[in-house]
Formats: sequence, C-alpha cells, structure tokens
Amino acid sequence: MSDPSPATTPWPAGLSAPARRALEAVGYARTSDLTRARFVDLAGLHGVGPKALDLLSAALTEAGLDFAEPAPRSQQQWRRAMGTARPAGTGEDAAREARRRSAAAAGAASTPKAPPVVLDVGGRDVRISSPDRVYFPETGWTKLDVVQYYLAVGPGILRALRDRPTMLHRFPKGLAGEKVFQKRLPSGAPPWVTTVRLHFPRYDLHADELCPTELAEIAWAGQMSTVEFHPWNVRRSDVDAPDEWRIDIDPMPDAGWERVVRVAGAVRATLDELGVTGYPKTSGGNGIHVYVRIPPDRGFADVRRAAWAFAVAVEERLPDDVTTAWWRRERRPDQVFLDYNQNARDHTLASAYSLRGNPRGTVSTPFRWDELDALDPRDFTLATVPGRFAELGDLMAGIDDEAFSLDALVEQADRLEADGRSIGSLPEPG
Repeated sequence: MSDPSPATTPWPAGLSAPARRALEAVGYARTSDLTRARFVDLAGLHGVGPKALDLLSAALTEAGLDFAEPAPRSQQQWRRAMGTARPAGTGEDAAREARRRSAAAAGAASTPKAPPVVLDVGGRDVRISSPDRVYFPETGWTKLDVVQYYLAVGPGILRALRDRPTMLHRFPKGLAGEKVFQKRLPSGAPPWVTTVRLHFPRYDLHADELCPTELAEIAWAGQMSTVEFHPWNVRRSDVDAPDEWRIDIDPMPDAGWERVVRVAGAVRATLDELGVTGYPKTSGGNGIHVYVRIPPDRGFADVRRAAWAFAVAVEERLPDDVTTAWWRRERRPDQVFLDYNQNARDHTLASAYSLRGNPRGTVSTPFRWDELDALDPRDFTLATVPGRFAELGDLMAGIDDEAFSLDALVEQADRLEADGRSIGSLPEPG
C-alpha cells in the first residue's frame, strides 16, 4: 500500500491524537499553519507535550520554515515556555548563568569590537560584520577567514553550487555555539541574491532556498555565518529532475580508512566497466563521495534505484567490505555503507570545497584517482586547500563535459526487484 498523501495526512507521522485535536481546536489544520503560531502558545496547549513539539519543530525545519516566534533553544528558555522556569538568581542554573555573563562582560570590556569589512566580490559590495569573531576555536580561524577561504576557491565552490538549491549549515556564534540548518533563505538578503522555490511533499510545505549564481552570494552566505554548503542534486531549471548521481562511501563506526580506500577503488573499477567517469572528493569527514553527471531526464526515485543497483554491484565485488543493508542493525560496524539514499529528494551532501564544521576545519576536497592510495583527508583544511587549489585548479572542472545515462542501472534495478531484492522506502525504518 502506498503512503497517504500529505493532503490526507497533514500532520507529521507519530503525532498523537490528543495533540492533533488540541491543535485543530485552536484553528491549525496542518503543519504549514504553524508558521503563524508562537511556540510558547503551543507549549501551553493541553495535550501538546515536548514530544509533539519536537515532531512539529522537526517538520517545520525540514521544510525551511519556523514558528511565528521560534522555539526556545536553551533548557532555561524551555522551562520558561512551559511555565516552569526557575526564579532568576536562585539554584545552580542561575549561578552558572551569572558566571557566564560575568566572563562575557569581562571579555567584551577588554576586547574592542572590530569594525565591519566590505569586500568587493565580482563588483558587489559584501559587508562582513564581526569579522574577527572566532569560528574555529582550536585554530583561531575567524568569520573573515571563512569568507576569504571561499573567495580563494571561488571558481570551484561556485561550480559546485551554481543554480543548485543549497541548504546552509550556519554557526552564528562559531563552532562553540549552536548549529542552524537553514533551508529557507535567511532574512535580510540583498535584492541580487537568487533563490528557488522548493516543495516538500511529505508535509506539503514550500520554501525559497538560496540558489547561487555568482560568488558574491556565497560570500554573503558567509556573512550570514554559513560554514557548510549542502546543495541538492538538481538545478533550478527543473527541481524535480536530478542531473547529478552521488555515490556516498560512508564508513560505519569501526571501518578504518584503509577499507574506505579499498571500496573507493572498487567503485572506480565498477564505473570504468560501465564506461562512466566519476569525480571523487573527500567528504571532509571519514568518507569519500564520487559524483557523476547525468542527463536530467529521470526523477529522484529512478536515480535512487540506479544508485542502489550500482551499490549492489560493488557489494558483490567486495562482500566483506561493503553493505547495502537498509536496516542499520543489519550492517556490521566495520563495514562501509554505500548510501544510495543520498540521491532521494531533499537529501544533500557537503559540496566540493565546502568547509566542514569540525575542530580541524576540514574541507570536502576533490582529488585525482591516482592520489587515492596516499590520501589523508585530515590534510585538507581551510589553511591548506587554497594553496592546493591555486596549484591544481578545480579538479571537478570537467564534470559538465559529458552526462552518462542511467538506463542500464535502472534496468538492473528492475532485475534485482524481480529476483526479490528490496531497495527499502524512505524514511529509513529504525
């Protein structure tokens, strides 16, 4: 049986009947209606508890939306929203907060705030406020360092993001603070910033997402505290037709780098047998991504099925190293998962040349296949990649030269399913 449509199931799966009744009693008929609701008001409704609020918040976040007055972030704010805040000036929380405020005040008094910096990016003035705010505490790299990094690899990051809906991973207070997953374009954007409207069928919601067409838009995103860029595998000309097949070589917790390298070699060999050119990059973490340009003539479901058929072929080459098991509990912790689900709608990966929000400030870095065996992904950071880019240029520059058909892999997926194999459905169960 197919899943119910969002029109007949307007609330997130798992929302309790009392919570639905309470919300509908005050005039909210579906998730998208909550954009006119204050979180604190919902928290006071009988039947709408913390679990329900978490589900509703997640549904809005997935679509790049939020409540009219956003959800509180800290434990103290949560207590206040629920009417159970501790009195100011009493208890351990108050003492901790007093110490934090005192330390912050002392730091502010001793360190003058740096004035804004205005950068000329392709003829656009991009203003960078708080340029000396430290984003990477372990290295001391600042907000301005992040923006200047993206300018240094400008042709590469723009090629990776151009005309693609792009989710932003923002760190308004640096890595030491909260991470914000931003689908909807942040407020205050200049009129020249480009967006594309996206539909999220699961909740029947829409959002206008950043869709870069020039480097100044990427610099502006840096001004808005963006550290990571996560583009869709579609272009704004048709947001329902992927033009990029993404092979995600994702190690389970106990899989060593040597195994990741071995699997990447098998991925390349399998692509070669298909006559397909894949462009590899480090993930910026412990994995490797391989991108293939494809014609935008299929939907997300077909691209995901083709990616699954390919993953099964690699698994058959290296059955001890690779898993395509849908259920996480069926994957050995020392195996590498070929995550074909990264080709589904609204699934994104860090782009080529994107920084990652980790203490080392690593970068998702393109590499040549002949570098694979000697590769150490920890070597590619905000500090080192600009020099590598200046020397080697954009190693993904040729990706748009040829698009490769998925017909053979879709036919193989048909055969696998006829033999009783199952790709699994989204979202992942368990």
